[in-house]
Amino acid sequence: MQLWARRDDRWRVTLLTLACFLLASTGWLLWLYHLTSIAEAHSVNVLTMGVGYPMQALGIAAFAYLKRSQQRTDARQTTSAVIVGYVICLVPAALASSLAPALAFGYLANLLCGYMAGYYLYCLARYVEQDYRGIVFGSAYAASTGLGWLLSAVGNGAATHGILGLVSCIVFSFVALGAVHDMRYASFAEEAKLHETDEMSSRQLVTLACAVVTLMSLTKGIGFGFPTTDLLDGVSLELSRLLYGVGLLIAGAISDRDRRYGALCCGAALVMPFLMLALSGASAPATLMWALAYLLNGFFSVFRVVVITDLAAERNRYELAGLGLLFGRIGDSLGTVLSATLDASPLVLITVTAVMFACTIALFFVLYQRLYMPAAEPVLSEREIFERFAARHDLSARERDVLHLLLERRSNTEIASELYVSEATVKFHVRNILRKTGCGNRTELMAFYVEPHE
Repeated sequence: MQLWARRDDRWRVTLLTLACFLLASTGWLLWLYHLTSIAEAHSVNVLTMGVGYPMQALGIAAFAYLKRSQQRTDARQTTSAVIVGYVICLVPAALASSLAPALAFGYLANLLCGYMAGYYLYCLARYVEQDYRGIVFGSAYAASTGLGWLLSAVGNGAATHGILGLVSCIVFSFVALGAVHDMRYASFAEEAKLHETDEMSSRQLVTLACAVVTLMSLTKGIGFGFPTTDLLDGVSLELSRLLYGVGLLIAGAISDRDRRYGALCCGAALVMPFLMLALSGASAPATLMWALAYLLNGFFSVFRVVVITDLAAERNRYELAGLGLLFGRIGDSLGTVLSATLDASPLVLITVTAVMFACTIALFFVLYQRLYMPAAEPVLSEREIFERFAARHDLSARERDVLHLLLERRSNTEIASELYVSEATVKFHVRNILRKTGCGNRTELMAFYVEPHE
C-alpha cells in the first residue's frame, strides 16, 4: 500500500508541476508578446527577465517564509488564491494599451508565479523520493513546453496572444486549481520531525549550493540573454523551447540515475555562454542559438532544483525547496542585465564571462566534493584499532593486557610469566575475553579481531 501511495504522490506532483508551469509559462509568453508590441524590443529583455525574474524570486521567498511561520496552515488554500490572483493580474498585463500598467501588473503576476513555484517545489521535496525527483520535475516541465508548442500552432500562434491567450490561461488555471486541490495535506505533526544534524554545517552547505546556483545562472545568462529582437525577426520561441523539454528529460533521467553524473553534466553545460558568444560572432542563425541555449538550459534547470530539494528533504525543511529556483532566477536576472550592458563591448563581455566561469567552476567542485565525495575514513594505527576493539567489548585493563599477548600468539604459560600471574588467572581472563567477544576459541578471536579492520 505504501508503494502505491508513493506512486500516486509522484503522479500528483508531476501533474501539479506541469499545470502550474504551463499556466506560468503561457502567462509569461502572453505578457512578453504584449510588451514587444508597446515597447522598444531591445529594452523588453531587461524589463521582463531583469525585473520580472527577481519578482519571481521574491514570490518563492514569500512562500518559504509563510510556510515556515505558519506550519499549521494548509498551503493548498493560499496557493489556490494565488492562482486566481495570477490570472486576474494577467488581464491588464496582457491587454493594457500603455506600458506602465502592463509592467506593474506583469510584475505582480511574476510575484504570484514565484509563489506557485515555491509550492510545487515544496511538494516535490515533501512527497517524492530522491530517486524520482529529477524525472518528475524534468518530465513535468518538458510536457508543459510540448503543450505550449502545440498551443502556439493553433491559429498561427493566436492562442498565446491577446484575448485567446487569456482564455488559454483561464483554462490552465482550472487544471492547476484541480491539481492543487488533489494534493494531500501534510500536517504540522508530520513536518515537525527534524533530523539531528549539525545545524551550522547544514546552513553552510545550503549557502554554498545557493551560491553555485546563482553563479551558474549568471554565467549562463551573460552568454545569451535571450534577445527579444529575435522574436520580431521570426524566431519561434515555442519551437525553440521544444529542445528545452528534451534537455529536461535527459537531465532528469541522468540525475536520478546518479546525482554525480547529473551535476557533472550541468558543469559541462557551462560551456554554453562561450558557444553562444562564438556562434553570435559567426552570424549563426538565431533559431539555432535559441535551440542550443534551451537544450543546455535543461541541465541547469534540473540541477538547481534537485540539489536544493535534496538538501531540504534531508533536513525536513521542505519550505526551502524553492531556493534553487529562487537563486537561479536572481542569477538569470543579473546575467541578462550584464549581457545587455556589455553587449556593445565584446571583449569586456568575454572577459567578464571568463571570470565568472572560473569562479563558478571553483565553487562548483567544492560543492561537488562536499555532496558527492564524502571524506575517506582515517587510517587507524595498530594501537587505535586495539583500543577501539577493547572499548567496544568492555575489556578490563588486565583483560587488555592478556588480549595483547594473545594476539602475539603467546601460550598461557608465556602470558603468566610476562604478567607475573598464575596460569589459572590467565585462563580465567581468557574465558572472560572469549565470552565478551562471543568467540569460541583463540582462533576465532584472532579472526574476529582482524576481520573488521581489513
